[in-house]
Amino acid sequence: METRYDNTPVRASFHASDFPFPKSARIVIVGGGIAGAGMAYHFAKAGWKDVHLLEQSKLASGTTWHSAGQVGQLRSSSAQTKVNKASTELFASLLADTGHDPGWLQCGGLQLASCTERLLQLQRNAAMAEVFGVEARLITPEQCREYYPMMHIADVIGGVHLPGDGRVLPGECTIALAKGAMQRGVAIHEGVRVTGLLHHKDSRGIKRITGVSTTQGEITAEWVVLAGNMWMRQLGLAAGIDIPVYPCEHHYVVTRPIDGVTRNSPCSRDPDAGLYFRALDDGGMKLGAFKKRSKPWQIGDAVPQDFSFGLLEPDWPDFAEPFAAHCHRLRGITRDDVVKFVNGPEAFTPDNNFLMGQPHATEGLFVLGGWNSAGIACSGGASKYAVEWIENGGMSLDLGSVDIRRFLPFQNGRAYLQERVSEVLGLHYQMAWPNRQMETSRGIRASGLYDRHRALNAVFVETAGWERPLAYAPVGIEPGIGYTFLRQNWQPWAEEESLACRGGVALLDQSTFAKFEASGPGALRLLQYLCGGNIDVPVGKTVYTGLFNAKGTFESDLTVIRTASEAFYLVTGTAQQSRDADWLLKHLPNDGSVSVRDVTEAINVVSVMGPQAFEVLAPLFDVTDFPFGTSREAIVADIPLRAVHISYVGEPGLELHVAKDRAGELWDHLMVAGGPHGIRPIGTHAINTLRIEKAFRAYGHELSAAETPLEAGLGFAVDWSKDFLGKEVLVAQKTEGVRKRLICLVLDEPEPLLWGGEPILWDGEPAGYTTSAAWSPTLGRSVALGYVKRSDRSILSAASVKQGSFAIHLFGRHHSAKPVTRAV
Repeated sequence: METRYDNTPVRASFHASDFPFPKSARIVIVGGGIAGAGMAYHFAKAGWKDVHLLEQSKLASGTTWHSAGQVGQLRSSSAQTKVNKASTELFASLLADTGHDPGWLQCGGLQLASCTERLLQLQRNAAMAEVFGVEARLITPEQCREYYPMMHIADVIGGVHLPGDGRVLPGECTIALAKGAMQRGVAIHEGVRVTGLLHHKDSRGIKRITGVSTTQGEITAEWVVLAGNMWMRQLGLAAGIDIPVYPCEHHYVVTRPIDGVTRNSPCSRDPDAGLYFRALDDGGMKLGAFKKRSKPWQIGDAVPQDFSFGLLEPDWPDFAEPFAAHCHRLRGITRDDVVKFVNGPEAFTPDNNFLMGQPHATEGLFVLGGWNSAGIACSGGASKYAVEWIENGGMSLDLGSVDIRRFLPFQNGRAYLQERVSEVLGLHYQMAWPNRQMETSRGIRASGLYDRHRALNAVFVETAGWERPLAYAPVGIEPGIGYTFLRQNWQPWAEEESLACRGGVALLDQSTFAKFEASGPGALRLLQYLCGGNIDVPVGKTVYTGLFNAKGTFESDLTVIRTASEAFYLVTGTAQQSRDADWLLKHLPNDGSVSVRDVTEAINVVSVMGPQAFEVLAPLFDVTDFPFGTSREAIVADIPLRAVHISYVGEPGLELHVAKDRAGELWDHLMVAGGPHGIRPIGTHAINTLRIEKAFRAYGHELSAAETPLEAGLGFAVDWSKDFLGKEVLVAQKTEGVRKRLICLVLDEPEPLLWGGEPILWDGEPAGYTTSAAWSPTLGRSVALGYVKRSDRSILSAASVKQGSFAIHLFGRHHSAKPVTRAV
């Protein structure tokens, strides 16, 4: 089937065979869009039997059928790019495999830049594309116009062409996947609506999903896969499970055939104007937009069940500005050329990444959806890796950025979602600035020190809902972020803060750490199994350790403090609260011998760090005989707290863990005590810079489900004499050696400013990319961490890295860098 101006969007015509309705199944897939069909196809390809897909209407009748159908490969991370590359490979193979044409056409992709900053972003993207194995070339405005002769390029300063990109017919692609699944034994049931999730709770509080109730009866199942996109949230709500997606209106128009446009014209994006446009088979065009602010579909908490092959009313007033921008870019197109207005709701998440995995505290349930208008491009590969995830009991690559457990319950509230998704839709084409902050749904969480930070003129940034000081603006200067890929306005303030900590004493608010208490007669046994480090230490001792999975890769890293013979205090990353709680919960013994309590909100952390830290602390309480890596209870100015001698910034000092309602008092006492020493509050950027200078790792950057402690250079934090989850794999790797290795690089030149996400070259060849980077005021140049490997996947020794010649690619230039054990 072709796409023409008079049949677009294409409504696929297909009738599934009349399969007997089951009472039980191994797999039940809920949702017959491209994601659900992709899951069915990949389960079948992997040899799974007794797989049933349920669709409440017809295949592809929800958000799939009206999708634009563009398939771009390049994403913001290596893992997400692998997902999209897998989509293109899948779609290119479907016709030969299934006999049904998905409409795949490798017409290429084109992205335009009409300002200097956008060109810098495209240069960064093109450089990373080479690392990720995606062909991309920077081209001139005149070369951009060769693809669309009517393109106005007076305000275009460059572009990037990606020849491997393409498009499909979304409905036909779904049918091809469904046919391929059925040919391998999957049963597809149309016209069957799922009305609820069958479930019960076990003694640990985990919700076990045992099947579904439907309009034709109940089905028990080993696994339920929710792939119903914007319908998933209401099914989750009914079962007390958070699936934070919400629909927004998304507009495009269809034109008659336009002179100079062919079916092979590339799928194009003009992000500075928020536009995309692509050709139809007859030379017509789809002209779409992602405005900075969009309209949530006002449906309360339930998408209509009968919204099948549905569209919303055209909204020309809302589309007037984008359409005018299209007419500016593609000269000669007018309103008279438009033959159809498509207003289709699509599901968006709070952070513009899709949802994948098992929700917090559930078993037997897997979620795949919330596509943020990129479902066609992502779903084919995502469904492949989702099946691997289910088969292997965990991620087969680092998919932490899409793991549904990154969200917390408040992010599933309707008011929060409606406000946030109105912004998220526009993020597709907004600049990917370093430290880019969301503007909506703010002010949700804060430490007990928030008012102090405001009084000190803090520039606030948000992580997991927490408002945190990025840096403190000088008195009289309005706090805010001036975005650029070069030097941002707040960086001089943060650099002064870093130097204050290195040379004197600083005050840090680290309250957003996630914190748990694990206790009971089985607590030690559990933590010894989950942690690579030895947790059987004296009371008061701290242990830095990784949480490993069966593959020997990181689920998290954290500090464990033994507070009593059967009690432990766990401190982990801000963004790890839900993931770590879920990991602990799912490994609790059924005998009730361990209890875990989340105390994140109740306890704040005020840290005093720097060479003069103990001079400030000594008058307040006894800090003598207080070795590094130990903890004790103390009272400061009548405030009870737990002091921990540990540091994430590489300078001496103490973390003071205190009840939230007493944190402000403690802060004030410390400011007074530190006054003679010039104590200075510092924000999160200074903290991050300080940890990068010391080559300290951070989960989500250097550590993930794709790395082992040996690759990360953290073998010293593993106790090889005890048993723990993943040990067998790690022992084998220790014997064989590693094929990728984390290194720290310091640029030779002082000027280039690194942010992270820049390609690393080893002896002139692409070898990896930076995972974290910052300009170091201590060294007067940029410092970066990143993983490197050889193209032949050879074993890497420390000596081979030390002898290598390294450079970092930035804006078209290679900047030489030296590998160091630690930067400072």
